[in-house]
Amino acid sequence: MEIKYKNIENKIFIVQDNSIPITYISILFLVGNYLEKPNNMGINNLCFKTIVRSTKSMNYDSFQYYLEKNSVSLSSSTGNFSSGISISFPFYNYKKAVDILKEVLTNYKFRYEDIDESKRDLINSIKISRDDVWTYLYENADTVFYNSFLSWDTRGTPKTLKEITRNNLISWMESKVLSKNVKKIIVVSGYCNENLEKYLYKHFNKILQIDHNYYDMMKNFDIKTSKKTKNLGKKETGIAFVYQAPSISLESIKFKILNGILSSMSGRLFINIREKKELAYAITSVYDPIPFGKGNIKLLMLTSKEKKKEAINALKQEILNIINNGFNKDELETAKNYIIGLFASALQKRSFRNAILAKIKAYNLPDEYLTKHIDIIKKTSIDEINDLRNVFKTKESIFIVE
Repeated sequence: MEIKYKNIENKIFIVQDNSIPITYISILFLVGNYLEKPNNMGINNLCFKTIVRSTKSMNYDSFQYYLEKNSVSLSSSTGNFSSGISISFPFYNYKKAVDILKEVLTNYKFRYEDIDESKRDLINSIKISRDDVWTYLYENADTVFYNSFLSWDTRGTPKTLKEITRNNLISWMESKVLSKNVKKIIVVSGYCNENLEKYLYKHFNKILQIDHNYYDMMKNFDIKTSKKTKNLGKKETGIAFVYQAPSISLESIKFKILNGILSSMSGRLFINIREKKELAYAITSVYDPIPFGKGNIKLLMLTSKEKKKEAINALKQEILNIINNGFNKDELETAKNYIIGLFASALQKRSFRNAILAKIKAYNLPDEYLTKHIDIIKKTSIDEINDLRNVFKTKESIFIVE
């Protein structure tokens, strides 16, 4: 699938699609959880959640009204390695939309009421995840694997969030987010013309930054093999096996196929452990190909407390079966078709094209990660997939929630 994009000084990247007069713009910052200390965890997330709520020139009510009046949708996102602000709008309002984006980044207010509301939202989301075994397992499995920042929740904790002040947020914004050491790029997907390109360049050229000093720091984190049990006092038991897996690259596309064989409802884990042995309420695998250092694959299972030991043994036996016997061609083709369909469907969405191009340019991945993605999947052989099963030969980290 061929996708063309325009490059302006490696700062602005445009995937033009004038079939519908809707435009989607994201400004991405190579700043995230990796810059936070444990006692300051959540500040990056809180910063971006709060910054899109109001600006100095508009109070909360009029800012929201202004967005709605111009059919502008504004949102933020954060993670371990990157954060961003995205804006979606009908093209005829592009000047107002770009002005809003610049206003948010350069004229931020951090009103106390906005900070308090963002804190409440984040704290509630943390409490909700702690109340559900499956959600807690999914969000915290890395705590037995990464001996570093990656084992901390990017949202922080109720305690750390409560202690973050307005001055802390302003300092973080100025010293980290807008720092010249932080890479900042813009990605545009959807309706676009030269007028919008020029308007973006005029307003953001001085803000955008393609040089950065954090790559080496991001690569330096440790992997540990450990076992941990978290007691939430629940009736169910959540079990995670975590293994080291490839970081994001052209080769990691093939690993998505292996994960597809394991994760789907027609996959190995679901059929052999849930359907045939009735040892799991839910079971899947999750591949996390982080952009630096070492990625991971997690095998996640929800079972009853009475069947915990039997379920763990069944999962270990299934892994041993994969190591000894590998996968077959039928499994490969089923996984390929599913992943290709999912990827092709996602590419129809401007937000997805925007996100994947931003990832490629932020992490210095080759363009082929996007343009050859489907071709690489189609051409992957059963021998290549079976070579990847070696990741399961290492000792697993185990995380149990009950």
